[in-house]
Amino acid sequence: MTNDPKAPAVHLSIAGPVDRFAMITPRMLSLRGMSGETLRGSVSITPEEKYPFKVLGTYPLEGKLKVQLDEVQQDGKTAYALRVENLKTEAGSYNDTVRVKTDNPHQPELDVRVFVYLRAPPALEKKTN
Repeated sequence: MTNDPKAPAVHLSIAGPVDRFAMITPRMLSLRGMSGETLRGSVSITPEEKYPFKVLGTYPLEGKLKVQLDEVQQDGKTAYALRVENLKTEAGSYNDTVRVKTDNPHQPELDVRVFVYLRAPPALEKKTN
């Protein structure tokens, strides 16, 4: 918005190259299963050569997940395996974000989204004699 009555709004477009900081696969983790089951998944995080970094720590923002990070070698390069486990037990859809803290000032934090869908178990049938 501007204070010019003849041009109250200015439309601005910005274009340019975007560098990838890290390869995160999958970009969003989806865990599906029955309530009561242990649901686990993993995400691979590989720094791009142009932006090397070490991971300083990881934590779930909403506390619905348990996370573990392992440093691994992938094609001769340092990468990270982020292991995620669902902590919720009630049926329903949930989401949380795992915050990954790095030592690189260009990108001190990365976020990995995690979606969880827990189905209710089928009703137990009563046995009749």
